[in-house]
Amino acid sequence: MAVKYSTKSIIEALSSLNGMVYLAARKLGCTPQTIYNRMKSSVAIREACDNARGELIDLSEQKLRQAVLNGEPWAVALVLKTLGKKRGYVERTELTGAEGEPIKMVEIIKARDGTLQDS
Repeated sequence: MAVKYSTKSIIEALSSLNGMVYLAARKLGCTPQTIYNRMKSSVAIREACDNARGELIDLSEQKLRQAVLNGEPWAVALVLKTLGKKRGYVERTELTGAEGEPIKMVEIIKARDGTLQDS
């Protein structure tokens, strides 16, 4: 069976569209599944997609960096929540009982007669 879409054309489409498979498929006139199937069998296509996506991430990180340098609060918060985790900038929810006490666990047992009893 002849391959309708060459490796080169798929790589070019993915590279020009930052690894966005659905847009590359539209550009080529095929389905996204065609590209995904070719990625499974072609290391070159898979690497081209990964490289194009990596470049897009780098470009996005440059914009994020600029937003941080401009003092954009949303950007500062995002960087601290992600890259600053090791320094303690984490959002977390702590579950406690009343007045900060430990949560009390009660085991409910169903008796043979159908009544419920706590342990």
